[in-house]
Amino acid sequence: MIHVSDPALRMIALEAAEQVTTDIGRIHKDDLHEAICERLRRDKELFEATVQKAARGLARDLGERRSPRRHRKTGGLYHPKSIIRLGNGIWVWMKDATPTDMTQWGRLSSRNTVQIITAEAERQQYVLDRTDAFREYPDFERLAPLEEAVFHYQQGTLDDLAFDEP
Repeated sequence: MIHVSDPALRMIALEAAEQVTTDIGRIHKDDLHEAICERLRRDKELFEATVQKAARGLARDLGERRSPRRHRKTGGLYHPKSIIRLGNGIWVWMKDATPTDMTQWGRLSSRNTVQIITAEAERQQYVLDRTDAFREYPDFERLAPLEEAVFHYQQGTLDDLAFDEP
């Protein structure tokens, strides 16, 4: 779910990232975090948006931390305080899961696994192609000129990347 204020918060994060980027293009997360906090403290109008974003982050964290995982003692996944995410914003405590919930969870898990494996295969192929190109063209020391010269990169819109246009 995207809220109206999300673009403003994302712009704050982008500006903070640009501020803390080193001269060799590195961003240290601790510096980024502090720069974002500094900006948020200055803009009281974004307080509600910040609270909403924090709440979504805390809920996501709860779901991830309580997701069933294999237990060393029992060898099983069951724990009564685990949470099964069923999709469409519905979660269920593992102790209360029904047979239908288990089936839905299994299907969702399989679908997610296929998507993850597919995305990872594409990422690894991209990395291999660029690594080979760096070896073939040793004069290139950074990715941007390599992308432009070898792979003919042309900047288009950012729509398909979920970036906000400045």
